[in-house]
Parts: sequence; structure tokens; C-alpha cells
Amino acid sequence: MTIASFGVLVGLLLAQLAVFCVGLSVSVGDSLTLPCHGDPSRDVEWRFQQYEYPEWLLVAELHTGSFSPGSGFQGRVESFYLTEPGNYSLTLSPVVYSDLGFYECQYMDGIILSDVKLEIRVPLNVPVAMGNSASLPCFGNINIQARADDLDVLWKRGGEKVYEFHKYTTAYGPRFENRASVSPELALYGNLSLTIRQTRFSDEDDYQCFYSSPKESGNPDSVRLIVTGHPPQNLTVKAGGLLSIPLYTADPVRVTFSAGLGSDEVLMLDANKGPARYGERCAQRCELLAQNYTLLLRSVTLEDAGVYKVTDPETNRTIGSVSVHVSAPPPSAGLSAGAVAGIVLGVVLLVLGALAFWRCLQR
Repeated sequence: MTIASFGVLVGLLLAQLAVFCVGLSVSVGDSLTLPCHGDPSRDVEWRFQQYEYPEWLLVAELHTGSFSPGSGFQGRVESFYLTEPGNYSLTLSPVVYSDLGFYECQYMDGIILSDVKLEIRVPLNVPVAMGNSASLPCFGNINIQARADDLDVLWKRGGEKVYEFHKYTTAYGPRFENRASVSPELALYGNLSLTIRQTRFSDEDDYQCFYSSPKESGNPDSVRLIVTGHPPQNLTVKAGGLLSIPLYTADPVRVTFSAGLGSDEVLMLDANKGPARYGERCAQRCELLAQNYTLLLRSVTLEDAGVYKVTDPETNRTIGSVSVHVSAPPPSAGLSAGAVAGIVLGVVLLVLGALAFWRCLQR
């Protein structure tokens, strides 16, 4: 073998090795392409090995003129092979946490064309506006062949249980009844994320996820929920119209009103205990729409202009605020000043004419 041919052979081997080892990192829910190229006349299969599980699972088979995805990958993989012969790359979308592991693209005789190591990225902090729903991410290495009755998921904060799903039985921690949930369907793919509905400021904390029995920590092992207020709003309302103030939550709130810098706040609504209680400004004009989380103020006047602030009575934190400008009512639809002046002048002239005619009769 000549030195030149030996160099070419080494170059080809190095290029092939570069293709063999590929490291990819992607976030849950995103898409990615698993690269693989080879002889367009050969049949190829992609297989997958999850972390901590020894068996290799089928991702897809690519035969001449056909493409067959494996169990657990149906509807999530697409191939370039049917339109681009020799391109055996796969598009995986959406990515689930159970996809992390090792992927191999090979000919049916076992010759490996591509070897991919896939890592999954997971966020750690979750911000949410108070009253909205939050999803706390957590992922576990669930066997891709597991069934729903095999699931054992536990969420905790500060050592106390928030939510637990075990053999189709659900248990809640204090104040999370019917507000916390984990999707069993997504959990089978390693997505153990916790959904908290109608978030409160008191929900702000660090949460931990566990799965399997004995319990194993999920990834990430801790998630921070950050609950914020809503951005302030500016509204212009016509005098005599209707003012709608968003409350953002079905939980008790306090609404206060201020008309300028340094002015005292006047209690508008206090639903902290029992039925809503309205202050003097709101009496006979306010209505609480509990289902829409809204406070209505009818027959708005110029004196209603100012800032309406919604606060959480438990933490005294601001949920949201509305700065209201009230536009003056339009002029009445009566006669204009010019028309009135013309009528007055006409009446005066008529009277003067009548007096002159009466004097003529007296002569």
C-alpha cells in the first residue's frame, strides 16, 4: 500500500469515526434530527437504549420503499429516506424525557453507521402570574414498556406531601385538593411534571419530585415556583359607563381605591371572610362576578377616576392594579347656545313688534 492510499484510508476512517459518535442536547418538547447516512440500497434500523436499562428497543426500520416506527415512537419520528435515498436520519418530535439515552443507526448485518448520545435539558425556575396555572417540570427514567398501574409518583415541598399518584389512587396535601395533578399518560414517557391550577402567592416555594419504589429523585431534583403579580393596566371609561376590574382569582381578595398621591385608600371590597362587603363608594353600584373573577362598577362618575389595587389579604402582596381615567359626558342633545340666543332675540323682536302695533291702534 502506498503512502498516499494509506493516508486516504486513514482519512476515511477518521471521517467515519466522527459520524459514529455524536452528542446532542435538547429541551423536552422540542424537535431534533438524529443523523445517519449510508448506502441507499441497504436496509437500515434505528435502535435505542435507555439509561439504566440494558435492552435495546426498536426506534424505526427503513426498508426499500417503506418506513416502520417502533413501539413508543409512533407519531413522533419521521424519515428522510423515502425522499432522499441514503439519508437515514430521523426527526424526533416532540422529544419526551424518556428519549434520553443512546441511539444507533445500523445496517441489518450489524454494521453501525451512526451512534448518538442524547441528553435532555430541564429548566429549574418556573415563574407564573398569580391565579394562572403553572407546570413544574420533573422527569424520570420510566421503562418505556411500563403501564399506568406501575406508576408511583410523589411531589413534596418542605417535607410535606403535595400530590401522590400510586396505582390509580390520588392523594393531595393541604390546600392542594383538586388543584394539583400529574398526567398518567405523560408519566409513562417519563414526564412527571406537576400542574398547579389557580396559583396563589402562598404556593411560592421549592418543590421536589420522586418516582418509583423505593423512591428515586426526578430530574431536576428541585424546582422553584415563583408567583408574581400581573402588569398594571390603564383604562379610560366614559362617565355613566361600566368599569370592569379583573381580580384574577376565585380566592378572597381586597380591592382598594386611591384618587391621588398621598390620598387615603378607601375600602372597596373585602371578600376575606364570608360574603363580599362593599365600601361606601361601591354601595349599590358594585357586582362581583365570581366565575369571571371580575368586579363591576356601574354608573361611573368623574370622582371614580383613580387607581384600583387588588391585593391578597393573606400575604398583602399586590395581585394587579388598574389606573382609571373617566372621560366627561358628551354635551346634551338639546339646543346649542346660538340657537337659544336666536330664539330669545326672535321673542324680543316679536314683543317689540306687538307693542308698536298696539300703540298704532291707540291713536
